[in-house]
Amino acid sequence: MRKNKIIVVGIFVVDLSFKSTKLPKPGETVIGDHYNIGPGGKGSNQCVSIARAGGDVSLIARIGDDEFGKMGLDLYEKENVGTEGLVITKDEKTGSATISIDGNGMNSIIVVPGAASGLTKEMVNQKSYLFRESSMLLTGFEIPLDVTIYSLKIAKSNNLKTILNPAPYFNLNHEIYKTVDYLTPNEHEASALTKIDIKTIDDARFAGKKICELGVSTSIITMGEKGVLCTRDSSDNEGLYFPSIKLKDPVIDTVGAGDVFNGAFATAISEGINLEEALLFANNAASISVTKIGAALSSPYRDQIK
Repeated sequence: MRKNKIIVVGIFVVDLSFKSTKLPKPGETVIGDHYNIGPGGKGSNQCVSIARAGGDVSLIARIGDDEFGKMGLDLYEKENVGTEGLVITKDEKTGSATISIDGNGMNSIIVVPGAASGLTKEMVNQKSYLFRESSMLLTGFEIPLDVTIYSLKIAKSNNLKTILNPAPYFNLNHEIYKTVDYLTPNEHEASALTKIDIKTIDDARFAGKKICELGVSTSIITMGEKGVLCTRDSSDNEGLYFPSIKLKDPVIDTVGAGDVFNGAFATAISEGINLEEALLFANNAASISVTKIGAALSSPYRDQIK
């Protein structure tokens, strides 16, 4: 096992971001201010966040042999993300996402995974040596759910710590949550999982306990400008609360902030940093990212986070 090695099972897509003063309503056309084309996909974004935060990371993902796929390969070479887990297909296009961003930095997103949706359990199994070389798995719900479940089971059989970012949310058999050391939903995903309408920090405390009752070791609910609430087990009534960090630079783009949080958190935990300091490190990273444009490329470097 390589010290601190993190494996991410996720997707790479190319983000097409459009910014306007407001998001269009159904049937409405609005004139935008500018657009940006850049790398995206939650797993890929998390890898860049890990690498920039000082972590050692490799990505298991499926991409196409096309210009969008080449953008991913160029990114990973530049950012020092391991590519030995990539599966490249000539038969399908690399995925893409359309992102609309309003004047307050809030966003709505449509993701077309493309080649990424063809990732299978067999493909992950072919990369199983990476799990044996790693100390932590970070995965989510943008890949096929059976692949997410399989990856978590492989990780636990190899004694890896596991982080599940349940986005976009899908309902899973609750048994699988027993393989999760850290569940990192935002307030909307936590609400869907627990059926608790999370409006306040107290709501998040109640939801965090319910999440831990499912078998998750630690619940971490991110709530944007409201901050982060961590519940350490089902008997943790108070939890660890971290308000959002107010920076002198304005919020201009919240796309990828959750991915930055997850990547920075994974890096800190993999290094043996205690939970409270790891959460602070991740909160700092996410807070910095929303002052920059883009998803992966908004990730701050370690010296900036500290």
